[in-house]
Amino acid sequence: MKVFIVVALMLSLISALNQVSNLKTQVGQVCESTGYISINEFDVEPWTPVAATSSIITIQAMFNKPDIGVGVITYGTLNSFQQWIYEYQLVNSAFPQYSIQTFQYVIYWPSAPGNYVTQVTLGGINVPPSIDACWIISYSLTAGMNSTSS
Repeated sequence: MKVFIVVALMLSLISALNQVSNLKTQVGQVCESTGYISINEFDVEPWTPVAATSSIITIQAMFNKPDIGVGVITYGTLNSFQQWIYEYQLVNSAFPQYSIQTFQYVIYWPSAPGNYVTQVTLGGINVPPSIDACWIISYSLTAGMNSTSS
């Protein structure tokens, strides 16, 4: 009986550590979209952004409707001067309904100190194009130290 309790406690601890590990990198929040695609996970590694470096963004998305695909994933960053800078990831693929797909991208963080917002949109393959999923993160870059806002 004691062995069973110890094993159960160890499994609970491992599960809790995995959840804490995910919380360290899952940042930001969902933003307005059609909802045809749901973002289940949005991870940034390493997180917190450091000026003039890069991170890997991993997006896990579920396709909620039939005949839905992703044309382009757009990574738009709004700087302190209210200027948008865009990076694009071409996908151009349709995916089965209820399938879960993972997309990865290396994003390059700005080099200037300031407050930033990065919005990631999964654009549909339909004409006219639509924003089928959206995620937004905000962060601050300071000289020598970096901190997150959300």
